[in-house]
Amino acid sequence: MIKKIKIKSEKVRNIFLKLIVSGHKYHLGGSLSCLDFMITAIYGGIINIHKKKGIKNFILSKGHALGIIHAILLEKKMITYNSFKNQTSKGVIGGQLDIFNPKNFFEWNSGSLGHSVGVCIGLALTTKQKVWTLIGDAEIDEGSIWEALFFIKDKKIKNINIVIDKNNISASKKITNKGNLSPKVLKNLGFEYFEIDGHNVDLIYSVLKKVKKVKRSSLIILNTIKGKGIKEIENNIKFSHQLPSRELLGKYIK
Repeated sequence: MIKKIKIKSEKVRNIFLKLIVSGHKYHLGGSLSCLDFMITAIYGGIINIHKKKGIKNFILSKGHALGIIHAILLEKKMITYNSFKNQTSKGVIGGQLDIFNPKNFFEWNSGSLGHSVGVCIGLALTTKQKVWTLIGDAEIDEGSIWEALFFIKDKKIKNINIVIDKNNISASKKITNKGNLSPKVLKNLGFEYFEIDGHNVDLIYSVLKKVKKVKRSSLIILNTIKGKGIKEIENNIKFSHQLPSRELLGKYIK
């Protein structure tokens, strides 16, 4: 399984970079920081993606990382590139989930930051299955997230898994000494707690399998690098929104 995931990771990464070179607009740095998690979760069978039903019980709160999902759909041949390009030109498919949600493929668009954990509570109360959300480390400052975390603890909701992409850079600044992300604070919330290397596929898969069996809600911190895999943009605030040259991306595609 791990070998398959690693092969798929390289294929999806390649497709994602080709989409950007072709003119599709995505946030490169924040997408690459969570790519290894999303690939492992989806190709490892933890989060299910269906051609007709879409993605169930998973909310991508990091809507700007939508390009990874698009690349996965193309790699899985759930959509052809010609169809993808056509729908993009018509405005049906776009670069951010808070703006585009074609045919309700996702159960909920990312909307304003900070709402996904609350929406997960609603989903979790209607199913016995595990419900997942992926959020960014800057987003954790939103008060609505903390209200939802305390509600999960208070009501003893057992089937919500919150994954935080901790790449230490927001859209405009580096994040340092973030007290509300300290293990001492997070471990007191009553969740099953994990903090791991967010680029170690073997470790990610191992933890996700454990979480699948745990009989209470879980909180997973992924220590990641913004722009992971492209040395010239790694941990560079400039590339939160800006893209490097096509020549540089072409080099990595090769």
